[in-house]
Amino acid sequence: MKLIYFVVCCIPFILNAQHSRIFPQPAALKTNNETFLHKGQLILPQSDAGKHIVTVFHEAFERESGVHIETGPKPTVELIENIDLAGESYLLEVKSKQIRIEYADMNGLLYAFQTLNQWINLPNEIEGVSIMDQPRFSYRGTHLDCSRHFFTIEELKGFIDQMAQLKFNRFHWHLTDDQGWRIEIKKYPLLTEIGAWRDSTVVGHYSRTPRTYEKQRYGGFYTQEEAKGLVKYAQDRGITIIPEIELPGHARAALAAYPSLGCSGEQLPVEGLWGVFDDVFCTQDETITFLKNVLDEVIAIFPSETIHIGGDEVPKVRWKTCSKCQANIKKMGLKDEHELQRYVIETMEQHLRSKGRKIIGWDEILEGGLAANAQVMSWRGTEGGIAAAKAGHQVVMTPTSHCYFDYYQSSHPDEPLAIGGFLPLEKVYHYNPVPTELTKKEQQFIIGAQANLWTEYLPTMDAVEYHTFPRLVAMSEVVWCIEKRPYSEFLPALARYYLPRLKQQGINYSSAFLDVEMLLKPVPNGLELTPHSSLNVQYFSDANKMEGKIERLELERTAQVVHRTFPVTTWYNNIPYRTTNYNFVTHLALGKAVHFETKPSLKYNYNDSLGLTNGIVGALPWRGDQWVGFTEDTIRFSLDLGTLTDISQIELGTLNDPGSWIYRPQTILVEYSTNGKKFKKYSKQAITEDRIKLVKSKKVKVLRFTITTVSEVEQGMPGAGTTPWTFLDELILTR
Repeated sequence: MKLIYFVVCCIPFILNAQHSRIFPQPAALKTNNETFLHKGQLILPQSDAGKHIVTVFHEAFERESGVHIETGPKPTVELIENIDLAGESYLLEVKSKQIRIEYADMNGLLYAFQTLNQWINLPNEIEGVSIMDQPRFSYRGTHLDCSRHFFTIEELKGFIDQMAQLKFNRFHWHLTDDQGWRIEIKKYPLLTEIGAWRDSTVVGHYSRTPRTYEKQRYGGFYTQEEAKGLVKYAQDRGITIIPEIELPGHARAALAAYPSLGCSGEQLPVEGLWGVFDDVFCTQDETITFLKNVLDEVIAIFPSETIHIGGDEVPKVRWKTCSKCQANIKKMGLKDEHELQRYVIETMEQHLRSKGRKIIGWDEILEGGLAANAQVMSWRGTEGGIAAAKAGHQVVMTPTSHCYFDYYQSSHPDEPLAIGGFLPLEKVYHYNPVPTELTKKEQQFIIGAQANLWTEYLPTMDAVEYHTFPRLVAMSEVVWCIEKRPYSEFLPALARYYLPRLKQQGINYSSAFLDVEMLLKPVPNGLELTPHSSLNVQYFSDANKMEGKIERLELERTAQVVHRTFPVTTWYNNIPYRTTNYNFVTHLALGKAVHFETKPSLKYNYNDSLGLTNGIVGALPWRGDQWVGFTEDTIRFSLDLGTLTDISQIELGTLNDPGSWIYRPQTILVEYSTNGKKFKKYSKQAITEDRIKLVKSKKVKVLRFTITTVSEVEQGMPGAGTTPWTFLDELILTR
């Protein structure tokens, strides 16, 4: 038995306001009655380990703890390598005469000093403590897309510093896509001479029409020497960089440089629009050779065990009409284009395996059969990860529902533009990467989780930081802590201890977690809304004075649409935070429960049975907390008004955003009943606009809805081959 397990069992887990200042929370912590007087200085041994720690941490300790660290002949910090400890673990003990650190490996030593830096909170002394710590998962990742928007090496070093503070150990560097090729490949210089630059960039959201473009040359790339330097910088801080070279899709930047690598051979520009495009790498021998040569240079730069080859969102349109691709299907006895994709992935896997490396890819690499030894990143949900784990493949969980940090984190009207979705801090914190559908044996294949930052709408590092923090702090506890503290304890500790550290370091972060959450409760005349927060937050109707404290708001059901606005100001620690105008509409169905025969997706169903009757009309750009989302091609639900009610109009909102896999449904059938037993047709019609309006005067008690949507996304579109999302908002009835 490894020593770490003995120590963890023997040290009580203690958590209070004083001890909760370490992020992620250690596995075990116990204070003692001793105090170490550091007098502004710590002396480390004159060993390689001691010198490395001084190199990495001297600036951080002086800036954040006010402590100077150096090596010397009389160390006050004892460093002991203990190979009996579990990987990446450490024991930190502070006593009156000395600080003692046992560590399993270099990462464990680095993490001990990250913890020590957070533990020091007094000018000349350190409180006595024993801390034993180890990670829950071996893979603790953060992804950053540098293709859609480019970030400098210095900016990336700062980003890596923040990852290291939170004990992440994998940086997934997204280097190529349709909008830019970012890594120098010496055998193919046009990849960066042409592929690294685009002549225009779409302005605003992808779904906005008509689209407008900023007609400016934009781009950049990293030389191989710069990339090697960043690899070394990350390694020194316990982080492995995993490069991603997208194939066989998301290839427009490469095809702009070398058109012959595509099926059509057509000269196309580097793309300035977000989304998925039909032009992908051809499966011809010339392209396969190109990809192998690119990967050969990539593995010479990056020593990581795994290389990410993408594999996601590969339209098969060009392959279906390409004589070379069709000849390959026939020659190799493949069933279809999905198996042709497997051929490309398997070919790259075999090539990398021959070089002593492994591949990892998005869960689409499961299509047509998974290559041997491949790891899977499950992003479209948990299904891909579950399937891969059951087949004995290692899995990194990164579903959009909990891990996509480019999603909105607040409904506040001042939130910066985002791709869509809704991922608040609390939802990140409560994520469990291990699916309950797996057996204990299968769960061992879940090696960790990863936060993803796609940058279509994050053009600057300031914007990246705003979307990253504090959600990355929450994710650090998800992937590190064997047992997380309650969210009610995490949140005040975050506000008190970690956010001031970020502010001190000049890191931009969001305070959206302070926004009011409105709890809904049906009442006889409509809805009652109660402000709620896990912190000591108060809410007032007056933005400038602590008067008019809001205990609850009431929305009364009306026969006509009435628009109501409630300005609510959030106060925290007696300081006004910001004012949010909560806009509602009232109508005859307000607060009436909807029975969903077709269950909404858990990702987009924030108010359960009141999701269509909560008085909230979905806005654009869309946010996932304002819409009810479905993934079935037929949707059925009913509304019971309770009593016979005169209505003359039914209105229901839909959303059409193909770039986000969301499609306007095709038809709607509404039936009505006066007793809940016999139903007659109220209206049936094709849906041609985003807002459905059905006009007919009837006395009704129950309404029944059947909505059909597009059964499958067509080839060439984002999400091709899948059932698209259907988004509905407020179901409005008026007299």
